[in-house]
This record gives sequence, C-alpha cells and structure tokens, in this order.
Amino acid sequence: MRHLTTGPIHALISLPSHSKGLDRLMPLLALLVIACQVTCGLHVVRSGQERYWLYLIIALPGLGCLIYFLGIMLPDLLGSRRGRQTLNRLHDSIDPERHLRALRDELEIRDTRDTRVNLADELLRMGQAEEAATHYQMALRGIHSDAPDILLGLARARFALGDFAGCQASLDQLIAHNPDFRSSDGHLLYARALEGQGNDLKAEEEYRALGSYCASPEANYRYALLLRRLGRQREAIELLQQIQTHARRSARHYRVLHKEWLDLSQKALLELQHG
Repeated sequence: MRHLTTGPIHALISLPSHSKGLDRLMPLLALLVIACQVTCGLHVVRSGQERYWLYLIIALPGLGCLIYFLGIMLPDLLGSRRGRQTLNRLHDSIDPERHLRALRDELEIRDTRDTRVNLADELLRMGQAEEAATHYQMALRGIHSDAPDILLGLARARFALGDFAGCQASLDQLIAHNPDFRSSDGHLLYARALEGQGNDLKAEEEYRALGSYCASPEANYRYALLLRRLGRQREAIELLQQIQTHARRSARHYRVLHKEWLDLSQKALLELQHG
C-alpha cells in the first residue's frame, strides 16, 4: 500500500488544493488588472496621448498596461520635477545617508566654507544636531565669522539640542553684525528660543510682530499655543479661527503648502472649543 501514497495517484489527489488556491487568487488578479487599466486609461486622457494607447490597454490588459507604463508613464514621471522628487525620496528611503556620505567625502577633498555648511545642513536634516553645530562653528572663521546663513544654521542646531540660550546668542550675533538681514524663519526661531527660556512676555511680542508679515500660519499657531498655555483661551480661539478663515479665502496652493500647520491649527481649535 505504501506505493499508492507516492505515485501519480498522490499527485492527482493534491491537485484540488492547488486549484482552490488559484480560484481564490484569480479575482484579485482580475481586480489588479482592471485597476491598472483604469490608471493607464486616465493618464492617456489627461496627458493628451494618442487614442490608440487606449485600444492597446483594453485589447491587451496586462501587457498593454506594462508597455504603456514603460514607454510613456515612467519617462514622463522621471522627467518631471515631481517625478525627480519622488525618485529622490525613494532613494532616501532605501539609503537615507547617501547624501551624507557624499558630503563627507567632498569635505575631505575640499575643506571650504560651503562644503562644511552643506554637511552641517544635511546633518541637521538627519537629526544629528550636535555634529551639525560643530561644523557650523568651524565654518564661522575669517571673513565668514559673522555670516548670517551660518549663524542661522548654528541657531537651528542649538535649538534642536535644547540650548535655547545658545540659540538666542547666535541670533543676537547675527542681528548685531547683519542689521539688514531678514528671515521670517530666523525671527520665528528667536521667538521660540525666548519661549523656551520662559521669557513669555518677550516671546509674545515677537510672535505678534511675526503675525503681521509672516506668510506661514506656523507663527500664529505657535502664538495661539502660548496664549492657551497662559490661560488666555478666548484669544487663542480667535487667533486659530483667523488662521482657518485666511486659509479658506486663500488659493489652493496656500492650503497645500501649509497643510501641516493648518491641520494642527484646526485640531487645536477643536480641542479648545470642546475642551
């Protein structure tokens, strides 16, 4: 009887289980192909491609979609600014330190103001604020000892390290030696550094000044948080409502650009209204 379990009969007996698995898989594959056809078809229409692409996509569902993607969509994606950004993000997710390695190599070859600042900027972006601060400080030499962009970078690094007093000191040096320099980001950082040190009165003055010209809603959002922390709920609600009203009246580009701060403002407003 042993040979019956290892011969052709065993193979025949096992077929139904494989067949059932394929039966369950086929509907999913069909839905995937349909989704690809719809995506490619919409791209044909919206990008103004020749209509024969539609016939190809319909007549050869899987192969037609593959040909269209490789021949039209992929080159279009890689050639656009958005496509390049997407590709760079993909590279960064796979190898997040590739830029960092390249910048370290470049600094070893040429130790200049720009190579050191570029490395510091990338280090700060990667969350390595302590090393970034070291490179910013080393770049502050000679004729660049009071360079506003380097001092602003150093202030950002110090703020990221929780050194609010050091952040303010860097910004004070920047202002003292570059009186004509203007930066809403630097101004906001100054207000946050004051708040971080517990100087709420001075921080409020800076937030209020920022609100009169800063395009980003971040300044007013942070001002509203300060007001809430100080127990001035009504003023905080009014300010958050102003942020939302301005966003509704602005162009879509504004809402897309500042989505993060608009969403946070909306959330804070709802918490205050229902808290």
